[in-house]
Amino acid sequence: MVFLFLFLSPIPGSLQDPLVYLSPPGLRSIKDLSIIVPAVHQYLNQPPAKPVYRDEAGKAAEGWAEKYINTRRFSSDGSAWIYYRISNLKDSETKASSWSRMPLRVWPAATTIVLESYRGNAVDRKSASLIETVVTHKAHWPESTLSDAYYPANWNYARYTPKGNLSNTPQKVAECHRCHSIAFHLTGDLVFTQFP
Repeated sequence: MVFLFLFLSPIPGSLQDPLVYLSPPGLRSIKDLSIIVPAVHQYLNQPPAKPVYRDEAGKAAEGWAEKYINTRRFSSDGSAWIYYRISNLKDSETKASSWSRMPLRVWPAATTIVLESYRGNAVDRKSASLIETVVTHKAHWPESTLSDAYYPANWNYARYTPKGNLSNTPQKVAECHRCHSIAFHLTGDLVFTQFP
């Protein structure tokens, strides 16, 4: 009986869910967003499930908002739609930056952001071609004394094919995290896009 249970249980590190350990680019002080200390811990990327962020008509679901991105920063021929929970944006912390016109924004734990990448102009989704959907999720601190002084910085990544199949690979997860770690120093967290 035990053998059958083990056989039917998902195996960590399977092709569908490869083990990838990530390091935060730093830790931001709760008292002063401009203070950053090095992060010395690693965490296991836990690919988030694809949430219900659109309704049947294709518009943002209740409690969600959408933002169109004409040209993605690192994809000159691509555009995107970003979906985010309105409550996450409301609960985010912002502060004016001394080195940029853009304010720093730190998203709360449990934030989920969905990015649909398209080839071509995605304003009209019917004429553009969906390349992939990326889901990012910010995890709560595990039991840690750091939670009283620093915002959590453990973002998790999942990539989905246009048909909705998980397509994470260790290399792609590492690429996402490496690129979004740059945003930590530019915008305050691992999110490039500026929101209202």
